[in-house]
Amino acid sequence: MLLLTIVYLVGMFTLLVAAHELGHMWVAKRFRMKVEEFAIGIGPLLLRLWRGRDGTQYTLRALPLGGFVKIPGMMPDEEHIEGGFQSKPLHARFLTVLAGPLASILFGFVLFVLIGVTAGLPSPDKPLLQVKLVMPDSPAQQAGVRIGDILVSINGIPAKSIEHATELIRANPNRPIVLELRRDGQPVRLTVVPREEEIEEKGVKKRIGRIGVLWHHARQREPIGVAIVHAGYMTVGVVVGVVEGLRRLIFGQGSIHEVGSVISIASAANAMARLGFAEVATFAAQFSIMLGVINLLPIPVLDGGYLLIFAIEAIRRRKLSPESMARVQFAGLVIVLMIFVAVFSLDIYKLLTGKLIR
Repeated sequence: MLLLTIVYLVGMFTLLVAAHELGHMWVAKRFRMKVEEFAIGIGPLLLRLWRGRDGTQYTLRALPLGGFVKIPGMMPDEEHIEGGFQSKPLHARFLTVLAGPLASILFGFVLFVLIGVTAGLPSPDKPLLQVKLVMPDSPAQQAGVRIGDILVSINGIPAKSIEHATELIRANPNRPIVLELRRDGQPVRLTVVPREEEIEEKGVKKRIGRIGVLWHHARQREPIGVAIVHAGYMTVGVVVGVVEGLRRLIFGQGSIHEVGSVISIASAANAMARLGFAEVATFAAQFSIMLGVINLLPIPVLDGGYLLIFAIEAIRRRKLSPESMARVQFAGLVIVLMIFVAVFSLDIYKLLTGKLIR
């Protein structure tokens, strides 16, 4: 499973970075910018794949954790470089930078469509006795329930269906129940105390138990039209979710579960791998859209930071000096490093306290 997770992670990062950088490169070439290199990965050069007729060198680098498009003339004082970035008008530079995040969002949408017409869409009428999501700080998480666990019985009573299992759980608020699970082919026995909640059904208030899990659903292939509509809804939903999550964090209303570094990404990918390739692909689609939205943040070094600089340039009607640009980029780098350290530290905390997605 570990080897499969590593393959999924490397493949996912490679595809997502390639889509993002392809957006930059495609628009840059439309405006006749010179693209010297299109690289997948960062660090030392591993392999020169081929050289295009327009002179672009396509390469593979040692660390599959990023990538880049090398366009000469990126600094404000490099307008003299023929075919360079700074030699082009403002709208060309703006659209070239914007193309990366938009390509990430579009790639997520396309992935959703492909999943819909191949693996299918989750069918609400076909729930499975398999855990798809464990809510943070829920009784299930505290008891050690993991994504991918298959429910066999509750208190020794075989679970016949999701409806049957839900009925047994709801009937035991604040009372320990024993879950018999199958995990990676091995039996697992856990004791969970369903959290008592009050609900209203047909005008009658009831107290029921919940353990905080969402169940997996079987997939059903759909026509491409249905898949496109579903992909549109999913794409908009992810964009809105990311924006709302950022708003909550900025105003101090967020949770540590809403942010994560590469540790969280690896943990989530490992959990999705237990549910099958379709769920890993769905996670990749969601992550690609998240990458696109986050890259639009107005922080120097990120694409959104460059877009902000271009907006300021349009208002001032002149470019920032090389010295001002260097200061802005340094400030952006410091901000990004501070965010990285904070998020990585939170992931270490979640790892030590068992709060990572598992």
